[in-house]
Formats: sequence, C-alpha cells, structure tokens
Amino acid sequence: MRLRLFVLLSCFFMAAPSTALAQEFTGRDHAHAMLLLSQSDKDVRLAAWSLYHVGSKRQDIFDLLAEVTWTACSGNRTMDSDTLSWLGKTLGNTKQPRYAGLLDFCLSKAKDEKTKKYLKQARDNLGGTTSDFFEGGKMDLREAHARLTKQASLTSRHQISKNFDDLRQGQALEEVYSILGPPNEVSATTVPGRKVGIPGIGSFRIGSDRLVIGYSELGTIRVAYQEGQTDWKVADAKSAKGLFWSPNDGHFVTVNDQITSGDGLHLREIAGHLVEQDSLEKDILDRVAERIYRSRQEKDEQLVDGLAWLCRVIAKSGDGRYRQFLLEVSNSAASNKLRSYASKTASSLKGTPGDSFIPASN
Repeated sequence: MRLRLFVLLSCFFMAAPSTALAQEFTGRDHAHAMLLLSQSDKDVRLAAWSLYHVGSKRQDIFDLLAEVTWTACSGNRTMDSDTLSWLGKTLGNTKQPRYAGLLDFCLSKAKDEKTKKYLKQARDNLGGTTSDFFEGGKMDLREAHARLTKQASLTSRHQISKNFDDLRQGQALEEVYSILGPPNEVSATTVPGRKVGIPGIGSFRIGSDRLVIGYSELGTIRVAYQEGQTDWKVADAKSAKGLFWSPNDGHFVTVNDQITSGDGLHLREIAGHLVEQDSLEKDILDRVAERIYRSRQEKDEQLVDGLAWLCRVIAKSGDGRYRQFLLEVSNSAASNKLRSYASKTASSLKGTPGDSFIPASN
C-alpha cells in the first residue's frame, strides 16, 4: 500500500510544468515571491520565515512556496536542511490539507534527522488529505521570476525619486510598495547584533535578518521585522544620489546640512560615514574644517565629541592644507579634548606652505 502511494505521489509531482501564477504579486507578497524565486537558500529561508510570521491572504503565494519545496524534495535543486525545514514548517502552519501529499513526498526523500523532524511536525498539523491536493512541478519558476522582474521595469524612477528621498524609519513595507512600486531587487541580509556569552561554549554575536529591496538609480532600503508586528518596517536606506541616512533622525539628510548644522550626535554619525569613504571632495573637507573652527569655543561634551570625530575625517584625508588651521584650533579651542584631537591631527599632516586652508569665519 505504501509503495503504491509513493508511486502515485511521484507521478503527480513529476507532472509537466504548465502556467505559472494566476496574477501579479503586489506589496509584501511581491517581496516574498522574489525571495522564493531566488537561487539563494538564505533568501528562500527568509521568505518562509516571514510567511510563517506575517502570513499572506493569497493562496498562490503559498503554492509558490510549495513549488519551491517540491523542487528541493524532488532533487531538482540542492537546498540546505535549515531552509527546507522552514519551508515545511510554514506549509504546516497553513493548516491546509492540500499540502499533506507534498509533505509526505518530502518525508520519503528526507535524509537528515533535523529535516525529518520538522517535516513530520508540519505534516501532523495538516491532518488528513483532500481532493484539492497541491501538485508539484506545475509552475514555470523562471517565467514567474521574469514576470516579477518586468513589473519593476515598468515603474518610472524619475516619478518616484522624491518619494524615495522622503522615506522614514518605521514605514511599513506595504506603504513603501504603495508609494514606490515594485523594486528591481529583493534579497536577505544579516545585520550583526550584540555579543552574548554561554558558559562552556564561548561568546558569539547575535545577528538579525533584514529584507533588502533595491530600486535602480535610487538606492536600497533595509526593512526589519520584530516579533508581534503585522508587517516589516523600514530600518534604514542608502541613496544613490549622495544623500545620507541619519540613524538619529530616521530619514535622509544632505551631507552638507549635517556638517553645517548638525548637533553632536549628528556630527559623530556623519563623521563615521565620511571616514569610511575612499576619498572626499575638497569642498566637503573645507566644510568639515569650517565647522570645527566655527564651533571650537563650544563646551558641550556631546558637541565636542562630534567635533573630535570631524578631526578624524581631516586626518583620514591626509591633506596638509589643514595643518596650520588645526594648530590654531589646538591653541584656541575651549575644551581639552578638542585641543588634543586637533593637535594630534595636525602632527599627522605634512604642511603645504602657500596653500593652507583659511576659515571663512576667521
């Protein structure tokens, strides 16, 4: 009896591919579909994890997940056990008996105990079988990916540019899709978190998975999910037009404005960004130097810390034009900390006589 069941399952799972999806995906479902259609197990795993937590109202998104599961169980794709386990766990969470046959098939093919454990738990959540069973091998995944990619190409980047610049931390993924349309790319990334120590094992850093959506010519957006939320939320973004994402403010600002009018926290975060750049234009360095000079008499500890960080930007540039000005700051600054940083930075630069920076506020 078991042999006959296995043969029957193998037959309908090996059926020839036909049409892909009934209609286009929108919003969060589009992101899930793009991840599921990726060749990266990390992307597929995040899609399954997300669908397990936030779900979907569309049957075809779960059928797409089931199809990807079938490709792994049938041997058409190599997949790590953790990813396959999450796919099975998500199918089990649907409570839909139509996926019971698929999970039976996957259990008959599973080789490691971890995968078997989670697939069995998922299968137990589905109860019996139904006449409306899912048939694997019926979707053309390449065609589905091409259609999703084409959706993004139809969106005018010029029309949504301003909306991209106006992004705010905490915006829901569905809202992002509603104002920007489907992105060109969707992927998963892991952001390192805090270190934890376990006695007898050692310490390691806890990371959190983020969803990354990219819009050509505009930039990328990272969205995060926290337990209990109903949607993914914007965490931060990168602009392709030179804007800087301020973690403190949770939105884009211009580099010039951040240097010129930012407080201590703003100066520290923009300095950290500038130090990481391979090179900086002369006008940016001049603006950094001008801000150091203009605020050198300030005594607020947070602001002084920000100014000290700006000294690091000058030091990183290695530009001797700023040596003389820094020597002046080292003698006239109100705080010992800024005087010290200015002096150390000046000593690291080789002077350029006849071509020294002269502050406009001098």
